[in-house]
Amino acid sequence: MDIKAILWVFLGGGLGSSLRYLISILFKSTNTNFPFATLAANIIGCLLIGLLLGYFNRLELMREELTLFLMIGFCGGLTTFSSFTLDLFNLTKATSMVYPFIYFTATICLGTLSLIFGLWLSR
Repeated sequence: MDIKAILWVFLGGGLGSSLRYLISILFKSTNTNFPFATLAANIIGCLLIGLLLGYFNRLELMREELTLFLMIGFCGGLTTFSSFTLDLFNLTKATSMVYPFIYFTATICLGTLSLIFGLWLSR
């Protein structure tokens, strides 16, 4: 077990999770059941992963510490599949199936497009 690797992920994850919390605070004023904060955090995280992957590959900076801290730790802490699935579940109970479908589709499609856009921007 590599303690340094665990510490890099821990530090990055703490910062990413803190940013995710700040994003949730920004969206608290929206009086809606739609989980805009989780959607925004996931889209931002996907864009960042695309940017980081593109820059690291282009500049040949793919170092284990950077990958552990930024991509696995920070972006992993920022994005969240568990919150996505909980929000999706809650939407199915609280609304018609239209909003859960929109949320699911937007998260998957916009997340993928954001990652691709990040890769494109980094070139």
